[in-house]
Amino acid sequence: MKELIRDEINKSKNDVKQLFDVDITEDKAFSYTIIKYYYMLKDMDNYNDIKDMITDGANDGGIDFVVYDEETPKVIVGQSKMTKDLDTNTVISELDKMSDTVKCFLDGNTGAFNKQVKNQLQNALDRLPDEDSGNVEYVVFTTSSVNEDSIYKRIDKGEHSYSKEMVTIYPEEEIESQIQNIWESINKVEEDKVSLDRPKNYLEYENDELEGIMVNVSSKSIIQLYNKYMDRGLFDLNIRKYIKSKLVDSGINKTLNEERENFWFLNNGLIIACDEFVIDGNNVKLYGFSIVNGGQTTTLIGKYDGSNTQEFFVPCKIVSKKSDDDSMEFFSKIAEATNSQKPIYARDLKSNSPEMRTLQKWLSDEDVFLEIKRGDTKGKKNKKYKIRNDELGQIILSFVNQQPGTSRSGKKNIFENNNIYTQIYKQNYEKDPSKKQFILDLIDLNDRYQIIEDGLKKGSDLTLEEKEILKNGKQIMFSVMGVLYRLSNEDIDEKELLQDTNLLKTTNFTYGGFISNYKEDDLEELLRNIICNSITIVTEQYITAMNKGECTSVSNYFKTDKRYLTDIMVGFIKAYCRQSVGKDLKKDSKIFMR
Repeated sequence: MKELIRDEINKSKNDVKQLFDVDITEDKAFSYTIIKYYYMLKDMDNYNDIKDMITDGANDGGIDFVVYDEETPKVIVGQSKMTKDLDTNTVISELDKMSDTVKCFLDGNTGAFNKQVKNQLQNALDRLPDEDSGNVEYVVFTTSSVNEDSIYKRIDKGEHSYSKEMVTIYPEEEIESQIQNIWESINKVEEDKVSLDRPKNYLEYENDELEGIMVNVSSKSIIQLYNKYMDRGLFDLNIRKYIKSKLVDSGINKTLNEERENFWFLNNGLIIACDEFVIDGNNVKLYGFSIVNGGQTTTLIGKYDGSNTQEFFVPCKIVSKKSDDDSMEFFSKIAEATNSQKPIYARDLKSNSPEMRTLQKWLSDEDVFLEIKRGDTKGKKNKKYKIRNDELGQIILSFVNQQPGTSRSGKKNIFENNNIYTQIYKQNYEKDPSKKQFILDLIDLNDRYQIIEDGLKKGSDLTLEEKEILKNGKQIMFSVMGVLYRLSNEDIDEKELLQDTNLLKTTNFTYGGFISNYKEDDLEELLRNIICNSITIVTEQYITAMNKGECTSVSNYFKTDKRYLTDIMVGFIKAYCRQSVGKDLKKDSKIFMR
């Protein structure tokens, strides 16, 4: 086993022992390590959440862990195999076992599985939006080298309930590379050049602001650029770094092996954005450049280790802006329009948009790091608050727009639905002092909520059912706090709301600072009381719904905005108006006063 992987496994074992006073096997520590470096990049030390994702044990149905990917969205079920040798038959057998387990859950036949599998897999499957129902990926991580081609061919030839597009294999070398590079940050390449197929063979085009050329770049130049700058700016302007995709990767590798003379015809090529380019015979000199589109092609050419070394040429568009003005908006449009070779998350397409960069800039001035591009952590280290743009969108959609179901289960709609996107991100917060302070307070609230949530998960103050609500109910809690914000500021009347919860959708939201106005020293205590009391109310409603057979899991209960308004919020307002816990909520909600 690679030493780096071994070190990380040992670290996971020690961390779990220190945090939970539990000794875990190396196999289970391997699962902790995998989840940290592949699925928990924003919160790698959150061992409580990682622990919940792990299902490894007796009657686990062949599933070591379950991850819900909000970006896609999809359910990821995985095996982590610590072994020196892993043959094709074993991998296929493990995939079949995991697939059979998923089918049992989809059919409602779950009695044979352990509690952790039931909880994690059922909640994950129920959380999928209706249009993505059944979207499952099967992954196998291993400390051995495996013949991936053999595995995918077997899947193609056999009769399985899954296709090769639903399967991803991660061998030892790739895991090591992921660990090594996970926190890297990159910039544009300052200066270099690429070679052409023949001198001055280019097609040029320009307008008043931009200029560009179409050329045929040598594969040798691409390899040289990759070797020198793969982690030093070569992909900085791309909307996302290279992401493994079997279907596309295998096609490119097949062409590299067998049809290099046809690569120009079969590949979309590259787009390079730069500050300046100069044509010099059979070379193009590039200054301040990065690959906007074609990171996948570049990476696979650069990493190719087959026997075919024949030089070939790749179509390449080189674009620059004539003035010294910021050209990121234009390059963002190029990336959005041309990155169609493999699936891209909706969030990626907005990563360089003007409103995102403006939001990131003014928040940075307020000691907040807003991550707008996946994997980009530049400027994060010294900020008081750290938050992703999708996470910010979720809490705004929940707190302000009262749509926790969409926020939780349909997060991609935040970026795909123009109406929702505009309501959240195109509000010119920085130009309105009230809106600006509201966003800063909401980010502060999110930070405080996370600390309290982590403490409640570790403690024993909540029942098992309440902890399950807490674990899955952040967006519900932020919607509830958004209601308390309105009630405490008398933006809406509690008696009218008791009669018609749709008022939360039809009444305009009033922005303003809130927790920054509260000057007493018991803010954390009052916020914790609000969270705990709200969880108590929602848990009682959930248990009632479960007993009536109206839902199958917490995720299913929290899935839609309609259920939130017609069931959860109705019950919450009744408790707020009539029960003793409601009196406590009213008293503690003074922290939400504008």
